[in-house]
Amino acid sequence: MSKFTDYIDGFADKTGTLAKEELKELIISARNDKSEFVRLQAVNVEHWIVMLAAGQVTPAGFKRLVAKMDVLTELETIKLEVAAKVSAQRLADGIQKHVIDGLCKLI
Repeated sequence: MSKFTDYIDGFADKTGTLAKEELKELIISARNDKSEFVRLQAVNVEHWIVMLAAGQVTPAGFKRLVAKMDVLTELETIKLEVAAKVSAQRLADGIQKHVIDGLCKLI
């Protein structure tokens, strides 16, 4: 297990708002995407979650990093081909849904 998956697995998801397995699969899928941009963003999110787990970034700082990633993704999607746009948007939407709306509620 990686620090990323250990941290995600450590949450007590009593409210059912965070699908831990979906978040892990989202990152794994993005890391294997054809788009270098999408792969890099997945690596970034995984790194930021490890930093959050280690207390190297606050939940508010983590939210800012993810918000900046969302803006960069929107800008990048303008340049990407149709298939890559879908992957990039799925990553951004999934991070927004699972991380911002779910993970941060559990912190």
